[in-house]
Amino acid sequence: MTRTPKRTPPAPEASGPLVALCAGHRCEALHRLADDQTGTERLRATVSRSRGAVLVSTPCLGACASGAVAAVARRDGGTGTTGPSVWLGGVDRPATLAALLGWVDSGGPSSTDLPARDAPTTLREAILGIGHPIRARGADTETGAGARPDLTA
Repeated sequence: MTRTPKRTPPAPEASGPLVALCAGHRCEALHRLADDQTGTERLRATVSRSRGAVLVSTPCLGACASGAVAAVARRDGGTGTTGPSVWLGGVDRPATLAALLGWVDSGGPSSTDLPARDAPTTLREAILGIGHPIRARGADTETGAGARPDLTA
């Protein structure tokens, strides 16, 4: 009689923040002007060391008057779904970027339903509004590289 080893189901992926960063020409230029290391690279480094965090980049989101833009939502590790997203403007500004990096590093939104509830007070002025859930299509589950978020309903 041959014994077949029992297979352990894979552990669910950790939940964490999903950050959609506008990679339009203006937002990228604003990050480069703000400091020598682009905000994009700093955010990428923070996401890579934060449990459950995923970063996706998107073409221009069309909110150019608000400075560099990002959307943040809580991602459920088991399903990959997110709740509503918090839209942030001015993430090219050093204080706003630092607050976003700290928020992502500490786990981002704790609630899928009320993502702005626990946003750091230093980010409150940067909140542009609450948007639709982010649905990353084609994302590499670790880095989100090359993914294109769907920010529509």
